[in-house]
Amino acid sequence: MIRVAIADDHPEMRVALRLLLNMNKEIEIVCVTSNGQEAVDCVKRLQPDVLVMDIHMPVLDGFAATKQITDLPVPTRVILMSTDRGIFITRQAADVGAQGFVLKDDVAKSLLPAIETVHRGEQFFRE
Repeated sequence: MIRVAIADDHPEMRVALRLLLNMNKEIEIVCVTSNGQEAVDCVKRLQPDVLVMDIHMPVLDGFAATKQITDLPVPTRVILMSTDRGIFITRQAADVGAQGFVLKDDVAKSLLPAIETVHRGEQFFRE
């Protein structure tokens, strides 16, 4: 079982991600948050295996939240998502410690493989 947390400020995206991930019996959603600070708090409290997080969020953006999470003594691996594309975004995601990056418009196809890949300890970056 892969324990997954979701962080996105758009309610519709949170619902869509839940629906997508609930289709896989090997994934358990342990928390759903709407900003980066809530995501950090979730990771501290529940230590999910993987956190799937939007980059652009209120209170604390995904880059800053990822940096805080990777500085914690927890095993959580982070996959960042965005509608932004390009090598700059993926490089920035890697620089703050994310193990993966997927485009939001490709999430239906890429998210499950990304979660499985980073859970195995590998990286998954798609521009």
